[in-house]
Amino acid sequence: MMPSDIGEYETEGEKTFYKFLEGVAKPDVHYLCWYLPEVNGKEPDFLLYSDEVGLIIFEVKDWALRQIEEATPHHFFIQIKRKTESRGFVGDAHKIIKMS
Repeated sequence: MMPSDIGEYETEGEKTFYKFLEGVAKPDVHYLCWYLPEVNGKEPDFLLYSDEVGLIIFEVKDWALRQIEEATPHHFFIQIKRKTESRGFVGDAHKIIKMS
């Protein structure tokens, strides 16, 4: 895991996911994992790489299941402070990959 000595996490969800990767994915010589890497001016939460699978980008969201009103392949519609907001994600991840 890079970095290996994280003192503070951006969110509680990222801390939980980091510990999940440490315990389950067990990054080693076959798996490389980065937390908050900078990629062409963007900062995904995690990148996981393996020769077998390739590069996987993880963006951790600290949403509760009850907040999600609708989900499509490109957007989530979530309830935040009694207001519905649309959050897109696929386009940005695709741009990061294309720029690399």
